[in-house]
Amino acid sequence: MSDDLTNSQIALLCDIEERDLLEADGDTKRDLERLISAGYIESKAGDPGSPFKLTAKGAAFLGEHGAGLNEA
Repeated sequence: MSDDLTNSQIALLCDIEERDLLEADGDTKRDLERLISAGYIESKAGDPGSPFKLTAKGAAFLGEHGAGLNEA
């Protein structure tokens, strides 16, 4: 599986990092499944604020590509 992510998948990683994941529509659910299977995010049981969290791979990806919370 290629590690190339779409812009919407990268935006989704940022949303998860910021704990700002809105309800998932069909496209978002497919993107979430892709990110889980590629190891960028994982399910986080018991947290009503965000059902997913970044893995080390996901955090590294955002850091390498200059995306995420600490851009300022």
